[in-house]
Amino acid sequence: MAVTALILALCLSAEAAEPVRMTLLTNRTGPGAAIGARVANGVHDYLEMLNQRDGGIGGVPLQVEECEVASEVERARACYAAAQASGTVLITTPDRGITQDLLEPAARDRIPILSLADGFPAGTRGDLLPWVFNPSSTVLGGITIAIRYLANRLGGLSELQGLSIGLVYSHAGADPSALLILQELGARYGFSTPLFADDETEASKAALWTRIAAARPDHVILLGQGTRSGASIEEALKVGFPPDRMIALRWPDQDGIRRTGSASRGFKEVSRHAFGDAFPAFDAIDTFVADRGLSSTPKDGSGETHYNRGVYNAVLAAEAIAEAQRARRGAPLRGADVRLAFEGLSIDDSRWKGLGLAGFAHSLTFTCRDHGGRPSGFVQVWDGAKWLRVAEGVPQMSDIVDARLDAVVAEFRTANPSLPARAEPCGSLP
Repeated sequence: MAVTALILALCLSAEAAEPVRMTLLTNRTGPGAAIGARVANGVHDYLEMLNQRDGGIGGVPLQVEECEVASEVERARACYAAAQASGTVLITTPDRGITQDLLEPAARDRIPILSLADGFPAGTRGDLLPWVFNPSSTVLGGITIAIRYLANRLGGLSELQGLSIGLVYSHAGADPSALLILQELGARYGFSTPLFADDETEASKAALWTRIAAARPDHVILLGQGTRSGASIEEALKVGFPPDRMIALRWPDQDGIRRTGSASRGFKEVSRHAFGDAFPAFDAIDTFVADRGLSSTPKDGSGETHYNRGVYNAVLAAEAIAEAQRARRGAPLRGADVRLAFEGLSIDDSRWKGLGLAGFAHSLTFTCRDHGGRPSGFVQVWDGAKWLRVAEGVPQMSDIVDARLDAVVAEFRTANPSLPARAEPCGSLP
């Protein structure tokens, strides 16, 4: 009996030591490399810090397999197949196209997707897509945050009456629901909404901002990211459009905003997390990852906008895995366990502080229906050298976001009839 007990104990220890496998699909190369590499670095560095400092999550090593896809669907499919065969319990996807292509196989194989794609609002609705979580989809809620922030500065939503608030967007890539929600807000509060399509060609940049300057909107919302957003700032300055009348929803390229320096003072950004690296968790990343030569992040890259986006999403992944471990009580994790943990995940201010990230992000809660978390937003302003926070906890306008999401869900279901419906009610065991 004693020998049997010893053998069982050794087997349980071996089983407990099995790493938790997670797969990170990356865009370190290809058309999205300028953003994708930085996001991937943030995800990698935070998770590697947990491995180096804590031995993983819940004392179990975390095995993160990176697979480069370069925004190519065929490469993503091959990476997914390898990840599924390895027993991964969570996959992150870097963009909207890759996320949408993997929806069906992930649902079939019961592997949750943590999508890092902006502009995919359908991915925030668990009643439609139960196997994908899309916390970075801030476009719809972000527009309402931007409008509420502008109204608060003026003295209330009624003060928007008669203003002109334009939207600069990608002609090829913008989600139509983003344009519609701004127009709905304009109709509700009495401001006009001129739309300025950017066809993203080099020759069109100057002409676009010449048109905007001639139209003289009171404010302009930028719906773009990376180098395009950075180019918008530079072109706006060339035609004399004031930077303090610009507010972005998807982060400008850090190099672009730095090039403009003090000339772009007053430019604003809506985000669900802070910029900069003045947090204990970032000190831990320096100590346990960067200083040990385990990071691909340049020396000045920690705290950069896209890097912090990666850290933010890595925190959500790690917290969901930890919740799943507690629910399983030492049994090996399955993808279904991680999905169920995500649907009950709540990170309040106290928990952010415990993670060494006090003030980095606001409280958020996922539910069966809400796979986006719907947190309040920060508004941050460029002071000529760095980002400063100018507004805390600006809430989304939930009624108008929900109404638009209902329409998005209906359209997505019609366009994708083969997608499997949710198989079990919320809260049921996997």
